[in-house]
Amino acid sequence: MDISNAQRDCNSAARPYQLTKQQTAVIAIGRLLVPYRVNCRPEQRAELMGMARMALALGAIDAATHAHLLELLSPDYTPTTTSPTQDMAPRQEVH
Repeated sequence: MDISNAQRDCNSAARPYQLTKQQTAVIAIGRLLVPYRVNCRPEQRAELMGMARMALALGAIDAATHAHLLELLSPDYTPTTTSPTQDMAPRQEVH
């Protein structure tokens, strides 16, 4: 019995929509952005900047999204909304 066809059919039924190139790129970069915002390691920042540059070059994101990503990666970036408990919470490393 060949279950690969059944598995493929099951997976396609679970996802009735397709992600766009931009959504896929933003998701991939966003997954790495969260640990970077917590740990702020230079190598994490370099990897994210490279991914953003590559996504722009491949046409997966537009110039406005690229500029926003660079803003998020800026060492001077501070979120516009913070809660009082956020400032008091100890930093924990995210893997």
